[in-house]
Amino acid sequence: MIKSNFSPAPFDWLSDLQPAFAAQASWLDGSYNREALFHLMYKSEGAFAISCGAGLLAEHIRRFRFSAEVIQHLGQVTDEHGRSVFRESFLNYLQRLRLRVQVNIAPEGALLMPGEPILVVQGPWAQIQLMASAFRLLLWESTHWATMAAMARWKRGEWTEEDTPSPPPYPFNPEGWKIRAAYIGGASADEILKNVRKHIRETLPGEGLIKIQHETGEPMVQIRRLFKGNQPLGDVWLTQSQEEEASVSKTSVRFMDENTGQPTELRMNRFQNLYQPVLVKGHPVLPPPRLAYLRQRMLKQTEAFHTVKPKNYPHGWYL
Repeated sequence: MIKSNFSPAPFDWLSDLQPAFAAQASWLDGSYNREALFHLMYKSEGAFAISCGAGLLAEHIRRFRFSAEVIQHLGQVTDEHGRSVFRESFLNYLQRLRLRVQVNIAPEGALLMPGEPILVVQGPWAQIQLMASAFRLLLWESTHWATMAAMARWKRGEWTEEDTPSPPPYPFNPEGWKIRAAYIGGASADEILKNVRKHIRETLPGEGLIKIQHETGEPMVQIRRLFKGNQPLGDVWLTQSQEEEASVSKTSVRFMDENTGQPTELRMNRFQNLYQPVLVKGHPVLPPPRLAYLRQRMLKQTEAFHTVKPKNYPHGWYL
């Protein structure tokens, strides 16, 4: 049994030590600095998911550092024989670490189709490993609670509200993040209080940090959402080379629809890139969001999508 006397702050990456163990393993085998790309997946129980938590991640990175205190506490984590489980060389690496990851995330309140990730993260392998618990606590769990709240409104057919309620106060800890996410998902005050008392479900197979790849082996880097006016028509999944080659001036796009397994061509007059930068070379670039605006974004998204029926909404790889 590994013992630790470290009681991290609620927003600390190391509340779960498994990412640190994984990063130490990559440090020891020399793969720690290898460039890697991964996606964070959440599987909704319904036809869609609501992205949430990008603002929390940006705020977390503004706050957290591998301080001398954190390094000291890690050095005091011992195994059953009283031996330190973290190598001195690895702790020195953490103390010198400067984030260099690029994290692109779907805007909070955005509606995602099945198979579409919450984020795309690219950077040194060990740095991605170290961020795994932050991704789960701040993004995966926030997306879960926002989706649950939005699905409840969806089932009631409530796409609008005459007066947007003010955001409730919330602490910067898991219970507070749940309150924040439920509010963005459109929950009422009573529903928010009920959600706070619920436990988060376990991750399912295919969730968490995985890699979504085209048949060529190239990973997904972007999704273009096609529109005719304000009406969403379909989502086109792109690799890096496809994004660079795909024309931004065409009024029609061909892609392989994941629903039917058949090629589909759609005519549109504009598109929107879903994934936007939140961390650039490890630095947060997202300004503090207004929660009432994010709630309204979610409502506008579900209002638009209820007419196209998410289960039939075309989405898949660019052709």
